[in-house]
Amino acid sequence: MFSTTFVEAARQGKNKFLLYAGVSLLVIVANMIGSLPGAWVMIDQKANRLHLPVYGVITILLMGFVVSLIALWLCVKYIHQRNPLTMISPTAVVNWERVLKSGGLWLFCSVVVELVTYLLFPDKYRLSLNWADFLPSLVIGLLLIPLQTSFEELFFRGYLMQGIGSWNLWAGIAITSVLFGLAHSFNDEVEAVGSLGIAMIYYIGVGLFFSLLAVYDKTLELPLGIHAANNIYAFLIVGYPSSSMPSATIWMTTELNFPLMIGQWVVALVIYLLLAPRFLGLKS
Repeated sequence: MFSTTFVEAARQGKNKFLLYAGVSLLVIVANMIGSLPGAWVMIDQKANRLHLPVYGVITILLMGFVVSLIALWLCVKYIHQRNPLTMISPTAVVNWERVLKSGGLWLFCSVVVELVTYLLFPDKYRLSLNWADFLPSLVIGLLLIPLQTSFEELFFRGYLMQGIGSWNLWAGIAITSVLFGLAHSFNDEVEAVGSLGIAMIYYIGVGLFFSLLAVYDKTLELPLGIHAANNIYAFLIVGYPSSSMPSATIWMTTELNFPLMIGQWVVALVIYLLLAPRFLGLKS
C-alpha cells in the first residue's frame, strides 16, 4: 500500500542525524526571531495599546513563517546539499496545478460540510463581513497564508518525516504527527476549549492524515493544497472565537466547538478521498 519513495528522497543529500538536529534548531531559532514582531503586536493589541487592522496584524504574524521557510530552504540546499524541491517530490518536479486542484477540492468539501452544518444548526453562525477589513485581508491571505502552510508542510512532512522516515517509515510518520500536534498546543483556541486532549486529537489526526497521504501519493502536492485551502477558509470564509490568529471572515461561529470541528473535518476528508481519484489522479 505504502511506498518509501517519498521519504527516501532524503538520501539524495547528506542525511546524518546531527545535521537534522542542527538544522531543526536553526529553523526554530529563525521562527522565533521572525515571530518576535508578531508576538509584540499581539500583546499590545490585547492590552489595547495598539490598534492595527486585522490585515496589518496578520501580515506581521505571518512574516515569522516566511523567515522560517527561507531558512529551511537554504539549509536543505546548502547544508544537506540537495534540491529543496525534493521535500515536495523525489524528482524535484512539482505539479503546481495539482497543488491548486487539491486546494480547490478541499475548499469544495469544506463548503459542502459547512452548508450542511448551517442547515442543521443555523443559530451557531453569525454574519461578520466587514468589507474594509475583508478586501485587504483577501489579498494578504492569498499571498501569505500559502507560505505559512507550506513552511509547516515542508518542515514536518517534507523535512523531518523524510529524514526520520528514511531510517524508519512508521517512526517518521508517528513522530512528526505528534510534533505537528504539539506545535499547535500553544494556540489560543486550545486554552479556550479547555481540553488539551481533544485539541491534540484534532491536530495530531490532521498531521497523521497529511503524512499518510504524502507517503501514499509519493509527493507532498496534495497536503500542500489541502493545508493552504483549510487555513485560507478559516481566515476568510468561516472563523471561530479564540482563534490563534485574527481573521476577517464572512461568517463567524458563535462558539468554539472542537468535537464538531473534528466531525466536520472527518466528513470533509471522506468526501475528498472519494473525489480525489477522479479529479487528482489519486489511486483508489
